[in-house]
Amino acid sequence: MRQSQTCASRQRTWTDFCDTLLNLWASLHFPEGQRLEIIGGVVIVIVSLLISVVFALGGGLVWLVARAFRIRSAGWKIFKGTLFSLVLFLPVFGFLITPVLLSYWVTGFGTRPPERLLTDTPADYGNDFIDVEFPSRDGVMLRGWLMKGEESKATIIFGHGLFRSRREGLERGSALNKKGFSVLLFDFRNHGESDLKSSSLGFLERLDVLGAYDFLKEKRGRRRFVLLGVSMGAVAVIHAAGDFQQDLEAIIADSPFQSLNETVAHHTGMLTLPSFPFANLFIWNFTRITQYEAEDLNTLEALRRLDEIPVLLIYGKEDRRLPPSGIQNIFDAIPSAKKELVVFENTTHGAAYRINPELYVETVVEFLEEAHN
Repeated sequence: MRQSQTCASRQRTWTDFCDTLLNLWASLHFPEGQRLEIIGGVVIVIVSLLISVVFALGGGLVWLVARAFRIRSAGWKIFKGTLFSLVLFLPVFGFLITPVLLSYWVTGFGTRPPERLLTDTPADYGNDFIDVEFPSRDGVMLRGWLMKGEESKATIIFGHGLFRSRREGLERGSALNKKGFSVLLFDFRNHGESDLKSSSLGFLERLDVLGAYDFLKEKRGRRRFVLLGVSMGAVAVIHAAGDFQQDLEAIIADSPFQSLNETVAHHTGMLTLPSFPFANLFIWNFTRITQYEAEDLNTLEALRRLDEIPVLLIYGKEDRRLPPSGIQNIFDAIPSAKKELVVFENTTHGAAYRINPELYVETVVEFLEEAHN
């Protein structure tokens, strides 16, 4: 009887474990078409690891048997062959399979799970808002919140970072709305409540920003705009800005990176991995999924195409994900004489508002007031 209860308990535990994995997989917002590719990659990894373990155990067992019977030559050769196979497999797995899987993760994961559980809205900060829905320039349906401000002030379009959602800008957007600005917070493609479509680290997200601009101008009659973005969102707004400079008052770029090639190479170096072949394979599969050339995502070139648009750059002094030389390169690429670089102390990547919200809002408002004059 006790044995039967134990078996039933183990079965329930295994069932619960499988259900948890399935629920987790279902919660991941991978675009249509990527799930089968990811499953195939994971299966290859698991099978490869199992084969390696079998070879290692088998080779070790053969060596022990050969040693017990003093058959040194055969056992030693098998053991050396097994070790050679493992030594050969590990670099192949690390440098060939891992970057490909990481590219699927970056393009398909979407908003991180803890943020998906949040339910706060502008109303929790005392702001009136309406739910809005509009298409990106390439037809992807996007969803967000619009907080209406004073008619005499510009409308701020906020772009969030990778794996985040509109809620990254909720608190600062609500604060800026209280300063009189209309504010649009929305989810980029493959994030939050917007439709699933591969994330691209900013290049395709520029079409989402342009969709927001089209919606606000055509459906809401807005004529003056400010772009505010964080990390990937900053890159996206910079790449979109050239398409409506005539209506743009300023850009607030919080922690943008230089280019796709530069940021992948830098992050690879942070992991103490060689750029070749790790970064090359990541970029190859990443651009295959997103269908654009790596050279297309270049913040320096996007800035150089702008006219006299005022730009405020915000960075954290402890941001290891952005090299200081890259920050200076971005600042130097801004053609406008009205440009400013503000560095927040004791601040990591994209965390300036979280570290000092009052200074952040004050800095943004003062810059926008000067840009408007």
